[in-house]
Amino acid sequence: MEKQIISKLLNWYEISKRDLPWRLLQKDNLPNPYYVFVSEYMLQQTTVSTVKTRFEEFIKVWPTLKDLAKTTEPKILKFWSGLGYYSRARNILKAAKIIDKNFNCKVPDQYEDLISLPGIGDYTAKAILGIGYNQSVMPLDANIERIFARLYAFNKPLIKIKKQLSNKADLYLSKKNSSNLIQSFMDYGSLICTPRNPNCSICKIQKYCLGYEKKMQNIIPIKIKKQKLKPKKYTRAYVLINEKEEILVRKRPSKGMLASMLEVPNDLWVEKKNLLKKDDLIKKINQKFHRKETLLYSFSHFDLNTDIFYLKVVRKNFPQQKWLNVSKFANSQLPTVMKKIVEKSLMN
Repeated sequence: MEKQIISKLLNWYEISKRDLPWRLLQKDNLPNPYYVFVSEYMLQQTTVSTVKTRFEEFIKVWPTLKDLAKTTEPKILKFWSGLGYYSRARNILKAAKIIDKNFNCKVPDQYEDLISLPGIGDYTAKAILGIGYNQSVMPLDANIERIFARLYAFNKPLIKIKKQLSNKADLYLSKKNSSNLIQSFMDYGSLICTPRNPNCSICKIQKYCLGYEKKMQNIIPIKIKKQKLKPKKYTRAYVLINEKEEILVRKRPSKGMLASMLEVPNDLWVEKKNLLKKDDLIKKINQKFHRKETLLYSFSHFDLNTDIFYLKVVRKNFPQQKWLNVSKFANSQLPTVMKKIVEKSLMN
């Protein structure tokens, strides 16, 4: 059964594969391992459609691993704005510098070497080995896990059947066509064996699918009951603009949310509004701020409720502060939440 599934998926992939920029083939008929390396970091927690555009922009700025290894954290954080999960940007830069120093600027082709790099776990290591180097592995992402769960009618949440899924994955290791097979599984899960309403009527492997046979394809994978509503945090943000149309900005702490990113002054984020304490810099200002809108911004684990305040100030009254021209804030190193705060503060 597994051999037939592999054959059918490879044939389907040849005709129906997605056109993705990191799949550009080299002379060895494999994608550039550096492209796979970059795309896998970017695809952690971000959709293919978003990554597609940003990947091409990334490669224009850093076409080789050597170029990436030479850049600075502020530059890559500025580029990463809008992609979220900024730890990925720091990790890919750290990994590039390690590869440049310890692996002669070549993306490692050994599992132990890859897994030792910042931000690379079992899945990413296997994806790089399998796709970039055609090694006989099977990384398990959400798409591939879902296909296996339906094929074998695993009637439990994915989190509870990791061992069974791993055992089944071992049956699909390919010695010659690993790169294409892995990508065929990924594309099949994205285009045919979709999370909701899978396209069973046009499925090439339908007759091998126990989930389909048992009419369980729409309930597999079993969903874990939804958790409670996301918690909410509160802050107040202060947009100070001087006579030169510049915004006062500063660097966030090197640890925690949005570490080392730029920000406008804001109070510590707290879980209850009555716990808010005014930012130290703002305490020293005797002028009255203008209250603007409230912004509700959703992070992965909580929603941030921000009351926005605005004030016109004189630059010389704020010596040694960092300023950002208003016209440049949209393309600055400010993370998305801060850009939205500035945007709302500038509205009439």
